[in-house]
Amino acid sequence: MQDQFINPQQIRSPYTGETVRPVFNTYDANGKTYEQAVMSDPVTGHIIKKGLVSIKDAKTGVVIQDYKSALSQSNTSQSRG
Repeated sequence: MQDQFINPQQIRSPYTGETVRPVFNTYDANGKTYEQAVMSDPVTGHIIKKGLVSIKDAKTGVVIQDYKSALSQSNTSQSRG
C-alpha cells in the first residue's frame, strides 16, 4: 500500500522545468476521508504525479494512515556485499 502514498512537496516539471505545487482533493468513501494530491505541469497541464496523502476516519478525523506511516511500515532493506 506504500506505493499509493506520495510526499506532497513542490517539484520541478520534467516537461517545462516550472515549479509544480500539489493541488489537494478530499473525498469520503466507506467511512473514511481520503486526501489526494495531484501535481500537474502549470504550462502544459500534464499530470506528473498523483496519489494519496492521508486516510482519516470520517467521524473522528483521526489519521489512519499517511505518507510517513506507510514509509515506516516499508520492509525494504538494502545490503552491500
